[in-house]
Amino acid sequence: MWKLNWFLRDFGYDAELLGRDEVDERQLVGLQGVVKISHIVFNGASLLGLDGFAPAGRWEELSPANLDNSQVA
Repeated sequence: MWKLNWFLRDFGYDAELLGRDEVDERQLVGLQGVVKISHIVFNGASLLGLDGFAPAGRWEELSPANLDNSQVA
């Protein structure tokens, strides 16, 4: 559950609702952030992986084009 809280916080979900462990579907509309995904084929099945996420304001900082080789994992 902590990953969902982290995701919602990073994407700008209402802090008061988060503090009460409440998820209101109407408050999910308009959340913004950056999601890193990957695509693999495993045993013939096409899978989409969620590799990471961050607030939209950190896109420039986290963009692979802005990282040198020592920072890319």
